[in-house]
Amino acid sequence: MKTTILFFLLCFAINLTSAQETISGTMQHDNIERIHQIYIPSSYSKQNSAPLLLLIHGYSEPSKWILKYTQFQPLAEKYGFIIACPEGNINGANVPAWNFFNINENGQIKDVDYINSFLDKLIDDYAIDEKRVYITGFSQGGHMSFIAGCLLNSRIAAIAPVSGTLPASNLFKCSLAHNTPAIIINGDNDNAVPYSGNQYGMSVSESIKVWVDYNKCNETPVISSVPDANLNDEQTIEKHEYLDNKGNPNVVHYKVVGGTHLWPGREGNTSFEATPVIWKFLSQFSLE
Repeated sequence: MKTTILFFLLCFAINLTSAQETISGTMQHDNIERIHQIYIPSSYSKQNSAPLLLLIHGYSEPSKWILKYTQFQPLAEKYGFIIACPEGNINGANVPAWNFFNINENGQIKDVDYINSFLDKLIDDYAIDEKRVYITGFSQGGHMSFIAGCLLNSRIAAIAPVSGTLPASNLFKCSLAHNTPAIIINGDNDNAVPYSGNQYGMSVSESIKVWVDYNKCNETPVISSVPDANLNDEQTIEKHEYLDNKGNPNVVHYKVVGGTHLWPGREGNTSFEATPVIWKFLSQFSLE
């Protein structure tokens, strides 16, 4: 009897520890070993497909960093989604970065092809709800969220770039296969990704317009103020909602007035918490 009880307790402990975990792994792509992090919520079961959030890091900030920085794990626990963080390749400065100009023999951006292959691996290894795959990222990861939202559009239900814009490049064309909701967050005092754009990236307004046009939204947004949670940070939040023909805000822009190059809710930008706002928006949508 004691042996039976111990056996069941051991099985329970094994299931408990294996159900909720952060996995650091690698995969080979283009003969390069690429690093990734995967967070599996405790509610995950092979019998029930889970939504997937692709979380993309910025320049020089590894996949472990973005997972910790954005703090999506408590939401993954609450709502049962998997978080997957691919990592950019080590560049000449010896830091992980994304390259939007390196093209393979098929004319594909190599790092986008890597994310596509990483998504294939995730679907092979886990029970993923393929209709509920979302992408978000910070800085270079914000750029990648826009780009992957375009080039992997048939697989991505909705996007959430933070402190990123569409690149000013003709190396790729954004052609959407379906209505693709977007939540776009930028500080208007961002010196790394200027709100007005530069030679490397479109302005925020130009980036927004691409998604407003593709989603057939009204070009004039409904603008409202977000309650200011921190009166001492000298920042306020404007919410710009672009409504589709049914009156739904399929494109939403949060303009952090006075905001710099940070994820809102972390460090200086504490006027509102971007992480729960992003998940609440993305989780409404699925591929038709």
